[in-house]
Amino acid sequence: MDSVLEISDSCVGCGQCARVCIRRHLIIGDDKKARETESDYSCFRCGHCISVCPKGAIAFRDGSGKETKITGSPVSPEDLAELFRERRSRRWFDRNCTREELEALFSAVRYSPTAENSQAIQFAVVDGRFSEFMILLADILRPRAGDHPRIRQFADYVDRGQKEKNNPFTWEGRQIIIIFSRLPADALICACQLDLMACSMGLGGFHSRWMLLAAETDPDRFMSFFPGIGKDLKANAVFVTGHPSVKFRTTVPRKEKEVFWMRRRNLRITPC
Repeated sequence: MDSVLEISDSCVGCGQCARVCIRRHLIIGDDKKARETESDYSCFRCGHCISVCPKGAIAFRDGSGKETKITGSPVSPEDLAELFRERRSRRWFDRNCTREELEALFSAVRYSPTAENSQAIQFAVVDGRFSEFMILLADILRPRAGDHPRIRQFADYVDRGQKEKNNPFTWEGRQIIIIFSRLPADALICACQLDLMACSMGLGGFHSRWMLLAAETDPDRFMSFFPGIGKDLKANAVFVTGHPSVKFRTTVPRKEKEVFWMRRRNLRITPC
């Protein structure tokens, strides 16, 4: 067994760490101390044991990470719901985000959940090589111009030298965050959290499907633009961002969603 955790003498054997370990990697020994043990599934470093320990007795053996105190929910349900309501896709910008603002975004979404806690997420920011990237996208997607009018519009925009203000793929946005992951869901969850964090910081943006279409159409050529990205990762989310130049003054009505409650012998549909 590869030991992942360092358990200090301050352990009091309360058993909370063993209770939250979904991999059954921890037990309380005869000496009333927590210890690692062989299990069907190896530890995947979720850190639940570290987070619940009342004595701070558990840490990763490699010394990685630094925990901070959790004092309760930092945002009220009402405030969070209001953020969801007021968040809008923004396509009109007056300037790019600064390096410090982008780093604050990436620092916040570092805690985004991933399947099996793989943390296999990488980002690329396209701004300085924006025009070059647009040319690559047009070259990949041009053969598919008949699939959708937007693709033809974008290819024509690039062929005219990208001179117009509104790019059919990015509008006034000139800064693109691409999220690479093993699984699409990992990138999508991260992108949603990044979007909401951007909104809370007064930034804006929108999610783009068209650049992902290029990644799907010719993945090798698309990935050649990002040589530093891990070989087992692929582009699964794209967020165009910047400082918004338009202020929205009201929310917009949205359709109620149907919820299917799967109960015994009957199916109830309730709008939410």
